[in-house]
Amino acid sequence: MRTNFGDLVIEQAIVHVVPQRRRSDPTEEIPLSETVCNLNDAVRTALQAKLRGVLAATGREIEEDPESKSSLPEYVHDFLTGESDLVEVSADMVHLLRNSQTGVSPAGLLLVADAKLAGKRALLLVKLEQETGMQAKETYSNGLRTFDMQYFADLLFTEKSKVYKIALFSEEGISEEGIEGWAADRQMTGKMARFFLERFLGCRQKSEPREVTRRFHDATTEWINKYVTDPDVRINYIMATLAELQSPVPVLDPTAFAQQHLDITHRDDFTAYLHTADVPDRAFDKDIEALETRLKNMRVAFANGVFIVAPIDAMHDDEIVQLEDQGDGRTSVIITGTVTTAAAYAPPGGRKRVVDKVAEEPSPQKGDDDDSLNA
Repeated sequence: MRTNFGDLVIEQAIVHVVPQRRRSDPTEEIPLSETVCNLNDAVRTALQAKLRGVLAATGREIEEDPESKSSLPEYVHDFLTGESDLVEVSADMVHLLRNSQTGVSPAGLLLVADAKLAGKRALLLVKLEQETGMQAKETYSNGLRTFDMQYFADLLFTEKSKVYKIALFSEEGISEEGIEGWAADRQMTGKMARFFLERFLGCRQKSEPREVTRRFHDATTEWINKYVTDPDVRINYIMATLAELQSPVPVLDPTAFAQQHLDITHRDDFTAYLHTADVPDRAFDKDIEALETRLKNMRVAFANGVFIVAPIDAMHDDEIVQLEDQGDGRTSVIITGTVTTAAAYAPPGGRKRVVDKVAEEPSPQKGDDDDSLNA
């Protein structure tokens, strides 16, 4: 699905107070809003800008979890297909949200909005915790209870309101398999809270972080070795990839990576190649657990069968490993260090033996004919 949130438009919205679930009375009646909010152009514009930015920065693609017991996917489907209206579906969602919470979850607000995304009908949800001491401002429109939208906007924009969660579903994401959309959870770093994503939304991340991280690594490495002909540039790109994956930042943004590390002439081809490998072109949660052993060293192979394997730090240090372009398509490598051992080398899966000079020379073994020097 599309990932450009710049054309997200809020048509109308309704806001409900979600009281804390009392253990003594978990079925306490909720004073629901009865009509949509009065939404002036200034508030609408400010909300759209804020939510577009959050979704673009931290939004993750999600899909309906077939094993979830949450009713929310059904509510979303009914609204996007015109089987329920905004007031009706928002009331169902408030009850679902309150019932999904534990007794320790604080009171909050839930905005449900009829929206458009790329001209397609969409449903937007924003869950926001109320600040202590601030009361929701109830008002009336044509005799029906509603909510002061200005209050919600002020609360969302205050520096203290850093705890909020967003979900967005478009009719474009409806299929026979279920619904797809996006979610952002500012409460968590690098991952979404299970309560919001699984228990309330009834969804799961579409791209499992460990798998999408592996795809980024493999696709980036393949692209570099296929399309980058300059050996120095190729090695620089590989080192940048490994450094990006090992950085402590919990997310990885392929577009930002390309802008920071790749020549401008390579960026479009790179992002297009990632797309063919099913790697998102926007930030995703990073998980390198399956790659950790592959990120410590770099292997550089030559057409004549020679290769070197060196720690990443050594490849960064010209005083240890120095590569020189000979100008004719060949590259020379100068390794400076103290030789410690020399041994026969077997590729992975083979055997490695140190030959005893006094012992009788053994017959050649499979895999023992590829000698290398460790410096």
